[in-house]
Amino acid sequence: MLTVRDLRPEELAAAGGVAGRALADSPIFRFIAGDDVQARVERALDVFVGYVDGLPPPQMCALLGAHVVGVCAAVAPGTCVGATAPAAWRDAPEEIGPPGDETRAVAVWSLYYRHDLGERHWHVGPVAVEPRLQGAGIGGAMVAALCARFDEAGEMAWLETDKPENVVFYRRHGFAVVDEIEAYGFTTWFMRRDPQPPEDRPGEASRPGA
Repeated sequence: MLTVRDLRPEELAAAGGVAGRALADSPIFRFIAGDDVQARVERALDVFVGYVDGLPPPQMCALLGAHVVGVCAAVAPGTCVGATAPAAWRDAPEEIGPPGDETRAVAVWSLYYRHDLGERHWHVGPVAVEPRLQGAGIGGAMVAALCARFDEAGEMAWLETDKPENVVFYRRHGFAVVDEIEAYGFTTWFMRRDPQPPEDRPGEASRPGA
């Protein structure tokens, strides 16, 4: 049975593993690590297991039985890359090395830094589902639950994505593209979601008393 709920501390690393496996084939990790599958998966796992394991609560997940099969994370205002990136990440490297070289990762993080939103926002990501379970509505269930929290709190959300199909997915949940950047051989879309009033939220109009 599928369940969407907050991650428990002992589940964070497993959720990071889901993100690493799911996102290793993304254009960003193809740019960072190249065409070698093992190198891409290893790099993605290195990034996401450590990152998710260090996130403060609450973070959202999907479980199939007792097993973490999806993660939907977000960091609080003032704690995302735009506010916390080290100085070495803030400027794009003058020269880009071959796949696997650290300059490629710095190039991506500096792109995120330079286009991060200056307003108060929750920064969403990673959002990922185990590859064999994608397309079953698990990602949508997690994002809908996360967005409901943003609406209740009156908070704005922000994310970046590197796949056009993800743009369509996030638009269904109220996100809108505000910037589109072509760099390093792929496109990055930056998307914003303002809090929605109750009458505009999916399903709200049909609730008793709405």
